[in-house]
Amino acid sequence: MKRSSDRVLRLVQNGLLRAASFLVPEGQRSEWRQEWQTELWYVRRSCCSDGATGWPAQRRIVGFCLGSLKDAFCLRREFHQSSAHAPHVDSAAGQCILRLATLLGVFVVLANLLPGVQTERDPARFKVNSGLILIQRSPSSEIFAPSISADLFRNWKGTRQRNFDGFAFYRMAHETATLPSRRTRAWSVSHASVNLFSLLGFELPFDLGTNSDLPAAVISHKSWRHEFGSDPGIAGRIIRIGHRFARVAGVMPYGVWRLPGNPDAWLLEPDAQLTDVAAPAARGYLIAHLTPQGRAAMHGVWLPIIVRGSDDDDTEFYAVSFASRLRGPSGDFQFALILALLALPAVTSITLGESNYSSHRPSRRRTLIRWAFLAAKLLLVAAISYFASLDLAYWNTSTYSPLAECAQLGWSFSICLFGFRWALADQRQRCPVCLSRVTHPASVGLASRTFLGWNGTEMMCMGGHTLLHVPTLPTSWFSGQRWLYLDTSWEFLFADPVT
Repeated sequence: MKRSSDRVLRLVQNGLLRAASFLVPEGQRSEWRQEWQTELWYVRRSCCSDGATGWPAQRRIVGFCLGSLKDAFCLRREFHQSSAHAPHVDSAAGQCILRLATLLGVFVVLANLLPGVQTERDPARFKVNSGLILIQRSPSSEIFAPSISADLFRNWKGTRQRNFDGFAFYRMAHETATLPSRRTRAWSVSHASVNLFSLLGFELPFDLGTNSDLPAAVISHKSWRHEFGSDPGIAGRIIRIGHRFARVAGVMPYGVWRLPGNPDAWLLEPDAQLTDVAAPAARGYLIAHLTPQGRAAMHGVWLPIIVRGSDDDDTEFYAVSFASRLRGPSGDFQFALILALLALPAVTSITLGESNYSSHRPSRRRTLIRWAFLAAKLLLVAAISYFASLDLAYWNTSTYSPLAECAQLGWSFSICLFGFRWALADQRQRCPVCLSRVTHPASVGLASRTFLGWNGTEMMCMGGHTLLHVPTLPTSWFSGQRWLYLDTSWEFLFADPVT
């Protein structure tokens, strides 16, 4: 045969082998291509042993190359059949996520039904004008005590200040309130300056009507519900507080008040009247608004103020931020979450165990599913902790409560810590391939041979994917649990494998 036709046939034969290799699954493509090339060399050598390259010899060689296509189709069919029998994620893993999601849904519904939780989650309820501080004797931003007299408030308000451009004052007093039903109740009353709510930036849904001869009284939501039976026509009524009459201007929205004191009513009075009625020893809370110079002079959360007295005695006060009372529940939860993550390694092992790989090494997709399952559990536990802590802390609270804030912090920390611990412990007991829990524990080894051979508990995945070895006594060479991945030769032991 001519050399030109021989070269054409060689190109056709090599092209058939290359086409067959592209039909083979990618992981086996290179190996089978080399195998066919080697066999083609032997076929050519046997057919052309005498140097002849006639048509009969070339037909045998081409027939061999066409046979490689049949092999490629067979390999591809077997690959698809084996992929169809790949293990699926166990239904128990989905049930675990479903239970956590159901529990989260219950706490979310409760949070939307409890008024105290709704108020705590509403950021508009505790926003005030920026640059507001409380002036008191102590620099503490956690404990606020009445330190300012009404006379000092009037003096400061009537004097030009460099660091402040607005003042409001209120003092707490226990007085007897005479209600329209002629019943008397002991109320905690806040005697406040007329500009208190405007300085704070509270947008009240009613007119205070400060032009009236009678002082305006704002009733707390709790007193309106208990003492007035949630009467919507309470505005304009005349009630007696102590020895004075007042006109009810409206009801404070639920959960708005977050400053020190928990009054049943606010009695808005002119500055002169605040001074005349108050006893000389009575002290109250002074709220001030900082100027840009005052904000620049703040040292963290407080600003020292020196007041010079008539006898050259200096009195020191502090302008203290009350931003901690305006912090929403998300800030407390984030702090508790960080504490729980820091404390987690102290109460449990954060590793998921070592792995002893065999030929049945899990794919990247299986590894990704395993980590996604763990991340879903952790996120659901964190969300449950947030809503459950809110429900437990604020279910019966209408105003700012330091006790409820501490309760939320404690519940968030506890639920996050032990919830994360459970999630990791559950993950360590689940097969990395199918996410089913390993079962059938069996004791292996002797305690007396701990340092010579491993001694502990062996558990298996009922899908035939893994064995879990947990040492009884951790040693330097076997300190944590180990996963042993099983290959397909173990499948005959499992009559009904998990798929």
